[in-house]
Amino acid sequence: MSNIKKITGKIVNHDSSFIGNLTFDNKIKDIEKISSDHFDQIIIPGFVDLHCHGGNGFDVMEGGKSIENMANYHLSHGTTSIMPTTWTNTFEETNKALEGFDDILKFNSNILGVHLEGPFINPNKLGAQPNLTQKPSEEFIKKVSENNSIKIITIAPEMEGMEDFINFLSKSNIKIQFGHSLADYECCEKYMNQYQIGFTHLYNAMSGNNHRKPGVLSAALEKGKFAEIICDNIHVSEQSIKIAKKCIPGLYAITDAINASGLKDGEYIFAKNKIVKQYNSVKIKKDNTLAGSIITMNQTFINLIKMNFSIEEAVELTSYNASRYLNLSNIGVIENEYKSNFLVLDKDYNLKDIYLDGNKINE
Repeated sequence: MSNIKKITGKIVNHDSSFIGNLTFDNKIKDIEKISSDHFDQIIIPGFVDLHCHGGNGFDVMEGGKSIENMANYHLSHGTTSIMPTTWTNTFEETNKALEGFDDILKFNSNILGVHLEGPFINPNKLGAQPNLTQKPSEEFIKKVSENNSIKIITIAPEMEGMEDFINFLSKSNIKIQFGHSLADYECCEKYMNQYQIGFTHLYNAMSGNNHRKPGVLSAALEKGKFAEIICDNIHVSEQSIKIAKKCIPGLYAITDAINASGLKDGEYIFAKNKIVKQYNSVKIKKDNTLAGSIITMNQTFINLIKMNFSIEEAVELTSYNASRYLNLSNIGVIENEYKSNFLVLDKDYNLKDIYLDGNKINE
């Protein structure tokens, strides 16, 4: 017999909200609207984070156990679906880190696959990444794919050899995102007319929206259908987030969190750089370059509410759009027969309970 459970609250999706009863086991079995104006809690889809390097001292590039531990840390902050993300490194180091990843997927339903951020990016737009960039290599992808599921890759389209490489990635069903790039508008447009192209941490580490020399950002704002964005009040201003939301229908929030997320202020190592965590941000010690973020998705959700996004828009940005980007029809919405991945919030939007496959994971 399945273990049927029921909770009551304000149920919120990207396009609706109402007071109701939610009946579920590992999947949602029934949603019943009730005639009431009173509710003590809010029920929303579990967060989906498609760009996350680490947390609580763990880094994806440290391999299997660290990947599981960082995913569980973010699960404790409401991220029921996560995409562990690499940073630019050699083939040997990347392959070693992702060894056995498919086995991790079998036992961790909150892990979706791999996002490769690099190494095929512009060495002149590294951000916090180490200077270990490479020319596009189908062989790199084929070998790394032997023991893991690459779902997303961040590349710089202006680099030599990208035309054939992008065609290869598309045929391999890997989502292509432009980032860490100095491409001009025309370069981006050429590929956007042929393929579905996303954008990595919009505004950051990309050529901008110069009114006489349009770049990657211009292409994203004018023609983009999907893009990720960091909403930590540090990487992108509130006004720029709202502009992006108006322009890009599939905009979705990511953390871009690194190993220092959840740790006390101090000095750490990330992507072979000495970094300093202080005042809710992390920067490379030698030049003050931002080095990813330390935010979690539950804080992202609260930030969006404080920016005066509606609760439905906050749900859209933290779960629905990311699930649509990956064409997943079992998460991102509270709907019958969807996975029972949802969160219970109090009226101040603080996390109360986290459900993964219908099981409450928090104490």
